[in-house]
Amino acid sequence: MKLKYYILNKYLAALSGLFLILFLTGHLVGNLQLLIPPEHGAQKQFNDYAYFMQNNPAVKVLSYTTYLAIVLHILVTLKLSISSRANRPVGYKLNNSETEAVSSRYMGILGTVILGFLIIHLSDFWYKAHFEGNTDLYSLVINKFQDLTYVLIYLVAMIAIFLHLLHGFSSSFQSLGLMTSKIKKYIKILGILYALAIPALFTIIPVWIYCKSIFY
Repeated sequence: MKLKYYILNKYLAALSGLFLILFLTGHLVGNLQLLIPPEHGAQKQFNDYAYFMQNNPAVKVLSYTTYLAIVLHILVTLKLSISSRANRPVGYKLNNSETEAVSSRYMGILGTVILGFLIIHLSDFWYKAHFEGNTDLYSLVINKFQDLTYVLIYLVAMIAIFLHLLHGFSSSFQSLGLMTSKIKKYIKILGILYALAIPALFTIIPVWIYCKSIFY
């Protein structure tokens, strides 16, 4: 029975993780609009995008699904992390690259860092948009990214997301039984590229906005 629950949790962690990877990609595409020059209508375009994301019925359903996926992913990965530690009294063996082994070993800590950032991020933007009636999210984001402290917090979170994705991407395919010997190499490469690209592109946004506020 314990084995069945363990396998079920692995499937749930993998499926919710892959869904959140899709969400992360879509969220990045939307946020990249912040790099549009102000003179080209960046404020209106981003605020129109934010309004659409908040009010479109289909997007609302997708948003609630994302919230559920986040909660589910946290709960099942926490359960798996606790079970893994309980069943592994000896030290962790480095059997892959050192970076990937570290990310695998500290998935729980990395997840906690990401959760902390998510709470800060939601309270700074999502909460103010949904419960305080702030309709100018563009100015809100720009002002926030001109604060060096927040930029540094963002960078730490992106490092945690990089390490989390580095292990989690390929691990999700493996948990679902999709990691065959023929495609294992390609999934590993794709996972590394994705883990590098997504946090790097997210990081460019606050760094660019902050640097503009300092040098221009």
